[in-house]
Amino acid sequence: TSSYALPDFPYDVKCILAEKKCPDHSMRIRIIEFLQADMTKYLEGSLYPNSQQYNIVVNALLQAYPFLDEDGNGFLLWKRALKDRFKYVRRPIEDDEQVLRNKCKFGHRRGQTRKSSFAENKPDDVQVQVEEEPVHLEGSAMDVHIKWLKEEYMKTQRNWKEVDNRMNVTIELRRKMISNKAPLKDILRLFPFLRCPYQLFREFQLLTHMDIYKKTVEILEIYSENILSLYVVRNNPINIMLQENLKRHTEEDILKYMKTTAACLLLPDVFGDDSSLFAAVNEEVKVLTPVLEVKNPFNVNSCEFALYVGREELAQLDDCTMALAALVAAFHVFDIPCPKRIHRTLNFLESLVFEVRSP
Repeated sequence: TSSYALPDFPYDVKCILAEKKCPDHSMRIRIIEFLQADMTKYLEGSLYPNSQQYNIVVNALLQAYPFLDEDGNGFLLWKRALKDRFKYVRRPIEDDEQVLRNKCKFGHRRGQTRKSSFAENKPDDVQVQVEEEPVHLEGSAMDVHIKWLKEEYMKTQRNWKEVDNRMNVTIELRRKMISNKAPLKDILRLFPFLRCPYQLFREFQLLTHMDIYKKTVEILEIYSENILSLYVVRNNPINIMLQENLKRHTEEDILKYMKTTAACLLLPDVFGDDSSLFAAVNEEVKVLTPVLEVKNPFNVNSCEFALYVGREELAQLDDCTMALAALVAAFHVFDIPCPKRIHRTLNFLESLVFEVRSP
């Protein structure tokens, strides 16, 4: 992809940015609308940017206006908002040739579009029960927050700042439900935003004061090359698949992406663990504990990563780094005991998450 230059924002947006003020919700939407329109031009009309293209645009925005990187979470926030916007734009043009082509490409039936990681299609139980009175509640104030969160989740463009605030306010109730072993579907019905990777990461951070996504990036940066050089993985099908795909590409970022993906998927084999409890690669998820579903891991344009819990899809994820972070977070957030046959792998990851420092 050629280098990207930010668009010439309208006057009112320029004024806010010139003052180095954090934009309010409506101004953020204006910025995102302009970015999306400009990005579509940059992609020669495509409505399906890949993760790397989102990264390029969001990085350009934050490099030009560093103050938009609120609390160090700006990258994920802006990327998520941009993805939401693309999904919103695709909706009215279901008969667009590219939209239809992509639906076929990603195997969608009945006109479903592919779920983006931060703008998931809602599960049936949320849609059916959205008006239902919440259970396990303490006081009408909590009712109001939960009702708002459920309604906001159904929207395409969400007020993420307010989502964060209300998720903060309701964390005690969630922890109580989880410690009382409430069924996961009940927890997700009341707090559907836990299906969003960013909220899963935030929840982990509220519990542990650790940025799981940032730590996972560090871990894979440090260990990927070492993992791939180990004798134990030499004849592993994942490694063989990687080597075949490496021959087809020369771009450095794609090669790095592939190697990181392979290193991530090979982790259980390094520790002699059961890889089926870690990721189902190009096959059906069979286990109840948190596990990744991975399709076409080395195809940059059609790879898919999803987190499953209880054989139900919880979240769609951008790439293996986000997937690995979500997997570790899910065990903690939902207080799910780690299966013995994957214990060494998760133990390794958790020890690094809680101890690793930037090199």
